[in-house]
Amino acid sequence: MMSRTRMTTLSAAVLAAMASTGVLAQDASPGTGFYIGGSLTQSRFDSDNFDVDDVDDEDNSWKAIVGVRTTPNLAFEANYINFGKSTAPSVAAGGPFVADADGFALYGVGLMPVGPVELFLKAGVSRIDAKGNVGAVFYDDKATEFAYGGGVQLRLNNLAFRAEYEKFDTDVIGDLDLISVGFTYTFASNR
Repeated sequence: MMSRTRMTTLSAAVLAAMASTGVLAQDASPGTGFYIGGSLTQSRFDSDNFDVDDVDDEDNSWKAIVGVRTTPNLAFEANYINFGKSTAPSVAAGGPFVADADGFALYGVGLMPVGPVELFLKAGVSRIDAKGNVGAVFYDDKATEFAYGGGVQLRLNNLAFRAEYEKFDTDVIGDLDLISVGFTYTFASNR
């Protein structure tokens, strides 16, 4: 679950972005404003970093989205991602293999509207907390690394449906790949 410190940090970052871009002003441009959303995800753990056979390296989970779109072509977004787990029944060191990860990501998002369809690319930084064990050997990896992704969304007034791909790097469990489908809702009128 999300700690109070993480929630405070995320809230402060979103409010600072909103205040610095003037999103709290009354006359927002079409398609701009504060938005929230969520996605269902499928994550893939990089099992090449472990010498383990029969790894179930994919899991379904979720992510939460908070952002501010300052212009029709630029947004800033914060995500909380639950990557789920990667498991294997047993390893040579004795006992099962388990890798569990979650984290936060802050992105700058470039958007290219083409009618109601928008293509987007995003790049930023992620803070991933991965923990688990390889048999009797336990690990805990907290890393801040580069993250990037891209996708497409269909905007229907203030509601947008999106599909995207994201890539995250960690020190211990290697790369995490994330495919997601979800939605966002923008709290601004499209005038």
